[in-house]
Amino acid sequence: MKMMPEFPFAVPDRLLSIADLLAEQGWAVAESGLAPEVLDQLERNCRALWQGEALRPAAVGRAGERQVVPEIRGDHIRWLDDCPPCAAQDAYVEAMARLRLTLNRTLLLGLDNYETHYALYPPGAGYSRHLDRFKDNPLRTVSVVLYLNSQWQPGDGGELRLHLPEGPVDVAPRAGTLAVFMSDSILHEVLPARRPRASLVGWFRRRPDNPLLR
Repeated sequence: MKMMPEFPFAVPDRLLSIADLLAEQGWAVAESGLAPEVLDQLERNCRALWQGEALRPAAVGRAGERQVVPEIRGDHIRWLDDCPPCAAQDAYVEAMARLRLTLNRTLLLGLDNYETHYALYPPGAGYSRHLDRFKDNPLRTVSVVLYLNSQWQPGDGGELRLHLPEGPVDVAPRAGTLAVFMSDSILHEVLPARRPRASLVGWFRRRPDNPLLR
């Protein structure tokens, strides 16, 4: 889990726009602002982990009750803290730190830290409709997905589908696209991929009021 100290910075309009959209509708889709070479290295990292069998099947359910159920969730993951360090990952973590500070300053969310993992969906895999927060654990507050698919084309599948009151919205998983949404209120799913689909998935968490709650 990454702890991110406070530091001053000039807030880009892109980050302010994300904060405004979160306040207005609970979700936002924007360009990440990361350099092409950073996105390229992150994509190569994820696909190398997959090819090297270093990603493990993701599970569903609470701690102690977690199960691998590919029919519900078919991605394979590796937490960033468990990966060898590199400059591209440092740049990504710094970008998320800037987003966290922006959300705290504009929306007063009290976000304290960030957890993130690589995720790869092989062909045929998806993730059924769900929320990112358990009812009895309110720490996950804002969900973030950075897509890493430089060769994605319409028809490749793997779109993020947001289930909204006005109807579903599909987000194409193109490299550099950032999807940000409230973890407790935005139902979403990953549509079945037709080619390997890579991303970094993370959650901004707030500090627990009860120190026994993690």
